[in-house]
Formats: sequence, C-alpha cells, structure tokens
Amino acid sequence: MLSLFLAATLHSTPGEAQTDWVKKPHALTIAGQKLKYETVAGRMPIRNTKSGDIEGRIFFTYYHRTDLAPGTKRPVTFVFNGGPGSASVWMHLGFVGPKRPKMGSIEGFMPPPPYELVTNAESILPESDIVTIDPVGTGYSRANKTEDGPKFWGVEGDISSVGEFIKSFLTSENRWLSPIFVMGESYGGIRGSGLASWLHGRGIGLSGLILVSPLIGPPAADPIKPNDGRSAYYFPTFATTGWYFHKLSPELQAKPLSEVYDLAFKFARDEYLPALPTLDKLTPDQRKDLVKKLHDFTGMDTDAIDKANLRIPDFRWHRDLLKDERNYTGRYDARYVGIDNSPGSPRGGGEDPSYTQVQPVFTSTVNDYLAGEIGYETTLRYYILGEGINAPWKYPDGNGPLDESDSLKRALAYNPYTKVMVCMGYYDVACPMGTNDALLDRLNMDPRLKDNVVRKRYATGHMIYMDARCRKQLHDDVATFIKAQSHPTAPAGSFKRP
Repeated sequence: MLSLFLAATLHSTPGEAQTDWVKKPHALTIAGQKLKYETVAGRMPIRNTKSGDIEGRIFFTYYHRTDLAPGTKRPVTFVFNGGPGSASVWMHLGFVGPKRPKMGSIEGFMPPPPYELVTNAESILPESDIVTIDPVGTGYSRANKTEDGPKFWGVEGDISSVGEFIKSFLTSENRWLSPIFVMGESYGGIRGSGLASWLHGRGIGLSGLILVSPLIGPPAADPIKPNDGRSAYYFPTFATTGWYFHKLSPELQAKPLSEVYDLAFKFARDEYLPALPTLDKLTPDQRKDLVKKLHDFTGMDTDAIDKANLRIPDFRWHRDLLKDERNYTGRYDARYVGIDNSPGSPRGGGEDPSYTQVQPVFTSTVNDYLAGEIGYETTLRYYILGEGINAPWKYPDGNGPLDESDSLKRALAYNPYTKVMVCMGYYDVACPMGTNDALLDRLNMDPRLKDNVVRKRYATGHMIYMDARCRKQLHDDVATFIKAQSHPTAPAGSFKRP
C-alpha cells in the first residue's frame, strides 16, 4: 500500500504542488457493465481570496472513467452531506461510489460485525464522474490554523469555501466545460441551494442540483421549543410512521402510504396549522374533534395529545408511539427501533437508533476503504459527524433560522436551464417531507419555472439509499435526471425579448 502511495502521480495547481494527492487505476463491473476508472484523493488548499494565504484544506475523492472514447464529454457531480459538520461518507459509500457497506437484510438495518464492502450496483459512476467533498472540519479536511476554523463554520463561510473548492477543482482537472451537477443531503440542501447562486455569480453554469432529504429553509426550530409550523409539518411524518407500525385508525390504515401522507399534509395545512394559534377559542367539542383526528392520524393517546396542548413534540412522539413495548423510534428513519433504557424519564429513549445502528458500519468501512482501495494514507483522524467543528455555527443574522430558499429562487431565475430534483423519504423526521413540501409550495416562483423543481418520494427515511429497493429507485431517478440535464433546455419564454 505504501509503495503504491509513494509511486502515485501527483497533481498540482498553480503555486503549490499537491504532495499528498494520490492517483490510482481501478476496474470493476457495476450492474453488469465493465468499467475502468481512476481515483484521485487528496486535500485541496483553500485560499483567502484577498491575501492568497492558505486558510484550510478540503479533502476530496475524485472518480472518473478512463475507458471512454477521447473527447467524450462526461458530467461531473460534486457530492456532500450536511450536518453541518458531517463528512461525505454517507453519500460517498452509501450511494454514489462504486463500493458500499453490506447492510442487514431488513430495510438496510445494522448487520453483525465484522463489516465488509461490496460492489455498489447503484453507483452513479456509469452516468457521471464523481467528486465527494468533505468541508473543513469533516473527514480529513482541516483549517490551516486553529484560528482559521471559524471562518469556515457558518452558512456563508461554508458555502464560499466549498464553492472555492469547486472552482479550483474545475481548473486543476480541466472540467470547466463539463455538465456540472451538485448533490447535497440534509444540511447539504442549505449548502447546495446557496451554491447554486454562488456558482452562477462566479461564472459556473450549473446543469442540475440534486437535493436528498434536504433542509432548504423553515419551518424549523429548536425541537425543545416547537413552533406552530414545526408542529404542523412534522405531523405528516408522524402519520406515515403510525401507518408503518399499524397504529392508525382502521380507515386510514387501509389506505396506501402515499395517500396517508397526502391526507395528513392536507389536514396539517388546512385545519391543524390554522387552529394552533387560536386553540383557546375552540369550543370543547371542537377541541375534542381535533384531538381525535390527531389520534386517528398518529395512534398517540388522546390524553397525551391534549396534555401537550395539541402540539406534539417530536422527542415525546419518538418515545410514546411504541412505549407499550418499551421501544422508541428513530429520527433519521422512524422505522428503526431502539430499546428505551429510561421509560420513566420525561424524555425517555436514548440516542437515535437510526444513527447508532449505521455509524459503526460506515466509520469502519470508510477508514479501511480510503487507506486500502483508494490508497490515501494519513495519520489524521477521519471526522465523521461534528467532531472537527470547534466553534458555534454562524448564521447570517446571528441566530437563524436557516433559509436558502431565496438563493434557490435566484439561481433558477438567473439560469433557467438549471433544474432541481428534491428527493424525500416518508419516514424522515430529521428533515420531514412536510416541511419541504410546505416550503416548495410557497416559493412563489415565476410560473415559467414551475417545472424546474421536481419532487421524488421514497418509502424510507433520511438516508434514502439505506433501503435496497429505494436505493435502486433513487439511482434510477438520479441517472435519468443527469442524462436529461446534461443537455438541458430552458422553459419556453425564459429568454423572450419584446
């Protein structure tokens, strides 16, 4: 392994040799197709745009096909996760890359150790070259000096540093004329939406933006202090999870998942949300009727709903839904179940089982994969989620809420060729489908751009690719999107002149 690393071909950018970049050839059969590709892994210097001083280095892994005819114009997709503070390991190994961890046979749940990597039949490498990005403070990416870290750890600094990485990469690898895609998960929806506008302002035309289980903007709040929007638009996911665990009323339980969601969302938007600010004005019968509907849609006890003043905190819901079995449900994927070690506690439960059941698998396999198959050797620790962020996250106005929906609107108005695909899971309580549907419904875009945003839905949680059936569906949707948007068209009338 060491000899391969030392013999690797090194890349360079103007002004600095990339002494830790390693290049390696590979061959693999993916979904019956024989591929030859090359990986490049290393850390790209991120410079202060005024002084030119290096303030940080962003670790990346680049996959590109080497078995195509000369002159073939391949798309390139830049991929990251969210957090903020998450490495790209989840999307990298879970979905886009050629290898993935072997998970359990039941809907992607935890397998027994020791863990192993297998060929990923749903990798997007057949359709696009791939660049996975670990923002500063995640993976092997680091600030140059301790005092430089906070410059990267905020909404604006994060977007601009990842944007600067993309610019430098396009120059280093001569990819300026490739179809360019950005794919972000979770907080990657904030980063991706902001990047769409940022990149256009720096002369980079984006062919497509793929947002997986994203956060784009409100409704959102501190989970300990729910606001009315959070209560209303988390509610449809409470309903779909109740359906999964067979807790709904017989009438609702008999309906398909998609219809349960649609009915719950309509109820939340048209009846539940309008009632919340004026609960004190409801008659006893009106309040009783609303409590019953909330019970029918979720399976929660009517007394618990009433005592919560009809605003169901998600931390209570996770515990209460399966309390009779002394279990609690997951946040990233509400189908995951954990053992409630503190059933008498007001909060109950414990750490999110849909994270604790996958984190060891991904941590073990990414460390083995990067050092072994990719050939990148380092003494640095690979930060998975949050360990490398050592300062409070900075918001544009000091305290949030997170909202890049205006950036998304601007990007589509500036470049009508760009299209956005928003992929959402029915059992995602981290970035619930209802919050995204509510936000997208009120974007108030120009009617000519209404088809530039496409929504896709999956019977899974936050990490859509954990479920084998949904990973295949996600791959097919992404592959179709990349193929179409590699030769994009603008909506009629976009460039009409008087």
